[in-house]
Amino acid sequence: MRIQDEKLARWSGRILMLGSAVSFSTIGIFTEIVKLPLSDVLFVRGIFGAAAIWVVARLLTKERVTDRKSYTWPSLLVATLFTVGMVSLVAGYRIGAVANVAVVYATTPIIVAIFLKVFLREEQSTSLWYSGIGVAIGVAIMMWRDKNSSNYIAMLLAFLMSICVAGVIVIARNYKATPMLVASMIACLLSSVIAFPFMASIPNDLSSIATCALFGTVTLGLGRVFLIIGARRIPPGEAALIDVLDAPMTPVWSWLILGMRPTDQAIVGGSIVVICVMLGIAFAQGARALSDGDLANSD
Repeated sequence: MRIQDEKLARWSGRILMLGSAVSFSTIGIFTEIVKLPLSDVLFVRGIFGAAAIWVVARLLTKERVTDRKSYTWPSLLVATLFTVGMVSLVAGYRIGAVANVAVVYATTPIIVAIFLKVFLREEQSTSLWYSGIGVAIGVAIMMWRDKNSSNYIAMLLAFLMSICVAGVIVIARNYKATPMLVASMIACLLSSVIAFPFMASIPNDLSSIATCALFGTVTLGLGRVFLIIGARRIPPGEAALIDVLDAPMTPVWSWLILGMRPTDQAIVGGSIVVICVMLGIAFAQGARALSDGDLANSD
């Protein structure tokens, strides 16, 4: 019975992680169709994202906003990193090509591997370092002869998001009791607080407000919750592999729904990046499983 419960938990984790990737991959569509200023988008999105996370956390987990344990320094640092990351990523999608931003964000697992090596002294598979070389080549192809300076800025903002996420993972790995959902909710509210002083006026376009509300609910409320809950039920390597899927899905949705076709070099370079990341994670996971099996047999 216990084996069946573990299988069910793993499958539910995979479904939740896939749901997270799909939810988060809609960010390119939302940033394109919402015509409000960036500050207004961040304000409304943050409020509704926080509300959605609060509801789900209340219904499905034991994390409580009123619990003092939710406000330890690791939790607040995670909230700060999430805030910087989510503001950077939305700004990146707003000013640059969707494919470029999505692909750079897909490098997160490589950044995580570097951070785990540097800060926690955790040895990483050689395949991940080879994967990193392939990622660098793919990004170079995407940037080659691109004269649009806004794309460079957008890709730097996406890279900042990757650094923030890597920092969050290192903290969560070292402080396992960190209430991630509460920290995510705080981050949503912080992004609204940061955006508020830059707003010229309170948005009064109900259609745009509703779209921003849906933006926050889908990408933050559903995407963040699915990610946090799902990642707890499956091995880290498998979670990372599924999470990377949002990178190719983001420009695909924008292409199919909005007709925003990526450039040929973005398609080539982006494909190299995504393939290298997925292969790196897959081989690293296989090597880790083989190592664990050897240790079990030696016992």
